[in-house]
Amino acid sequence: PDFHWEGKGGSDDSVSFAMKFNYIRFHQVVNRQIKGHLYAGIGYHLDRYYAIVDEELKLDTAQPLITPHYFYTKKYDYDTSDYTLSGLSLNFVFDSRDSQINPYKGYYANLSYRYYFSFLGSDEDASHLLAEFRTYVGLSKKTQRHLIAFWLFGEFNLTGHMPYLTLPTLGGDQRARSGRGYVNGRYRGKNLVYGEVEYRFPISQCSKILGGVVFVNATTTDYPLKGVGLFEYVQPAVGFGIRVMVNKHFRTNINLDFAIGNKSQGFYFSGQETF
Repeated sequence: PDFHWEGKGGSDDSVSFAMKFNYIRFHQVVNRQIKGHLYAGIGYHLDRYYAIVDEELKLDTAQPLITPHYFYTKKYDYDTSDYTLSGLSLNFVFDSRDSQINPYKGYYANLSYRYYFSFLGSDEDASHLLAEFRTYVGLSKKTQRHLIAFWLFGEFNLTGHMPYLTLPTLGGDQRARSGRGYVNGRYRGKNLVYGEVEYRFPISQCSKILGGVVFVNATTTDYPLKGVGLFEYVQPAVGFGIRVMVNKHFRTNINLDFAIGNKSQGFYFSGQETF
């Protein structure tokens, strides 16, 4: 059969596989301040997919097409139309940013260890680690909007096997903002590492309303079944954007970005910075 896999960092011909499904997601974390900017807490996480239809799958044709979802799901004995992750998490957060929607300085770090239990409804016991870091480096004491922002995070399926649609994936961060230049879910694997650097600068010095950004990001995933490790395949993207500040007190921007990836591109509209 004709088989493609996008977990290694992208199938060679950049094929996308259309799927339909119903999705119930409930993630709730309660943190308590430990000291200063440091917080710790526990959480509950539920991801349930059902009525899954793998639209590209072709099993009864002269030339079968085995999709990544079908191959992975059958390999680890999941139901191809219905599966669930349900578990608890231990979380640590350090946040010294001066704004959550448009920071000019500070640090943000998040460490979340999750364990999914079959007695809580998971199809299989599994564990997952998320580690994230952001920081902002000012380039001008006079103009705070002139800075370079850095974002790095990784997701790792430590033990057990997570269902295909719950695997670490591009755009799978909390606000689904990673991977400008690619559609959400374009790359996934057992483990994922993502990094982004963005240069932010003012355009109108007088009114301080208009600004711009230039950014570059990169994603890598692995595929242990084929012996493909992290960083063997890296998918980059570059882009630029315009910022219109509509509220100086809260630093609220109207953002319009354009990004180009590997055989992919996209426009993005939002009301706060990507990270």
